[in-house]
Amino acid sequence: MKRSWLILAALMVFAVISCAGGNATVKEPDPLEPARKELHKGIAWYQKGCYHNALPHLLRAHEQFTAYDHLPGIAMSLNNIGNVYGKLGDPESAILFFESSQTIYRDLDDIAGAVQALSNKAAVLIKIGKLDDAEATLEAAQKLLYTTGGTNPVLLNNWGVLLTRKKAYVEAEDMLMAALKASDPNYYPQAASIHFSLGHLMSTTGRYDEGLEHFRKALDNDHRSGFHQGIADDLAAIGTLYQREGEHTAATAHFQRSIKIYALLGNEERALAIMEMLEKSAREAHVDIAVTRHFISQWARGEILESPCK
Repeated sequence: MKRSWLILAALMVFAVISCAGGNATVKEPDPLEPARKELHKGIAWYQKGCYHNALPHLLRAHEQFTAYDHLPGIAMSLNNIGNVYGKLGDPESAILFFESSQTIYRDLDDIAGAVQALSNKAAVLIKIGKLDDAEATLEAAQKLLYTTGGTNPVLLNNWGVLLTRKKAYVEAEDMLMAALKASDPNYYPQAASIHFSLGHLMSTTGRYDEGLEHFRKALDNDHRSGFHQGIADDLAAIGTLYQREGEHTAATAHFQRSIKIYALLGNEERALAIMEMLEKSAREAHVDIAVTRHFISQWARGEILESPCK
């Protein structure tokens, strides 16, 4: 009798296992997951200001998306590679990548993607002083956006920057305020960029206090997002504003904070530029900057124990 019960129990266990196995669905692996992971790694490094770290991941993502002929991924990776080249001081390459990206986005009828790529291209053109080309690019992006009836804070911000460069200050302020209104206040990188543009506009037009307020808001947002390069840029802008107003003690403090971040990031060009301004304000304020010099020299030799880009 005991033997019969054992046989019956074994058969019942087998039946349960068989049913579970028959009903279970096996999830197929996503072949694009490795490409998406590389893309996200690249974007994460980019958002910290570690552009040299970002590039290999974005290039790998592009290769993997290309192997599967995944056009949305190809367009997105190209756009992000363009952003990196723009930050690394290679505007010609950046523009080529943005053009390739926007062409694919338009073929996909992805208006938002095309507008983003064109807007990024315009930002690079503004930076290198090709203002007429930048305006034509922004107009092309604007025409695309009209077909959707939407708004794009990045596009509005770039319009504001362009109009500031063209000394159309009233129109520039209108555009930048519209960008701020259209932006998501919880998307810190975007908010920082718009406040920085407003800070530059206000300081350019002699509105010292308002400029300082916007630069501080940019700094707060860059702190929230952990954007090292942005933090250094904000501090340098605040220091420059203080220096211009003859407040050299405050300028010295902000320049010291800024230059140390640039040095940690390996941005020698910006570090040298800030050092000149730092030395000027330090002399005026009678501030000893020996400790800052020590760290700058040490980090310039590569003696960094904890780099933000590692």
